[in-house]
Amino acid sequence: RHCWRRAWGFDMNRTYRGGSVTPDPSLFTAVMEGQWEIVREKLLALATTAAIMTAVAISVSILLLFLSLALVVVFRILVVPTTPASTRQELVFDYVPAEPTAVSSFLGAKETKALALYDNPKLITDAALTSSRVLTPGQRFDVSVSLTLPETRHNVDAGVFQVRAELLTARGEVIANATRPAMLVHTGAEVRALRLLVSWPLHALGLVEEVRTVTLPMFEGVGERLTRPFAGVRVTVVPRAGGGPNAVPQMWRAHADLRMDMSALTRFLYHYPASSFAVMVLVTWGYLCAAALLVFAAAAAAGVVRVPTGFAGEVVRRASAADGGKQRLDPFFDGMGLTTSSDDEAVSAGPTPSRLSADSEGGETTTNGGGGGGGEGLRQRRVTNQVDYFERVE
Repeated sequence: RHCWRRAWGFDMNRTYRGGSVTPDPSLFTAVMEGQWEIVREKLLALATTAAIMTAVAISVSILLLFLSLALVVVFRILVVPTTPASTRQELVFDYVPAEPTAVSSFLGAKETKALALYDNPKLITDAALTSSRVLTPGQRFDVSVSLTLPETRHNVDAGVFQVRAELLTARGEVIANATRPAMLVHTGAEVRALRLLVSWPLHALGLVEEVRTVTLPMFEGVGERLTRPFAGVRVTVVPRAGGGPNAVPQMWRAHADLRMDMSALTRFLYHYPASSFAVMVLVTWGYLCAAALLVFAAAAAAGVVRVPTGFAGEVVRRASAADGGKQRLDPFFDGMGLTTSSDDEAVSAGPTPSRLSADSEGGETTTNGGGGGGGEGLRQRRVTNQVDYFERVE
């Protein structure tokens, strides 16, 4: 800092009056006393500092915005599933055996075509098995089975029957199994007649069928495995013991539903991708900006980095030093602010005997007068006060 002063050729002392240091007036004092030159200097100093701080803040906030975008994208890739939230597959039961069985696959067309190259499912390699997935590893899901039963006397007399479901891999290996009892709810003749009387036009037009749907939640919260991925489901209807063939229910249709088990946050991110992405970016950006502000404040308090005012002064000082001494830059800082006065303004201002400046050559205290000497002294005083301002801030 002192080398920079000597390079400009000015004395280390500030403005004097009667041999003592003259403090610079505050902005309020300058306004009350009508010292408009000082008021302009201080306002320009404030504007310059605010402009530099704003530029730095905008640059840092833009970097944090791009960082928040990257974090949100990575978070969505890791958390939000890419597969459909729910899938339904039809179950076609084979009534030839004593226990009707239906097998349904949840694999897509691409995965099914790739696995069809193997004549025997047992020959499917581990690489082909793990690459043909319905869900991502670790994703939890639910599986339910719905049976549509006609309201016939046979189904009512069949009573209770068992529904067994098994989760399968592409090789046919069983991942999990579950069994649930089911039956057609009995309805009295009077209630059935009253319902028929109310809805007979819909029955006549074929809009309403005399069927009942039984929905059974077979699996809940099953996790997708890494080495044994879920591919399909096998459902078997088992008649009650001792019931014989009459205990096997008649089914109109049946289907299996696969639904991903998602939390409230994941469900919001999945069903509202655009709005959730914008909200997450704004929230992440706000947190990063607040964290950066707290870190900067702590570092400035510890003296690790410059305070914003000292940083602004450093920018102006380096710009002045880069001139090489051939042309001194305006505006300059005085003791408390910045001035943009030129030599012409100093000449036109005329004598100001109340303001004293340090002589750049002999170090003596001289009075500012009109002409070129007064302008040079005014310039020397402002550069000297500028450096003193930086020292006081730091």
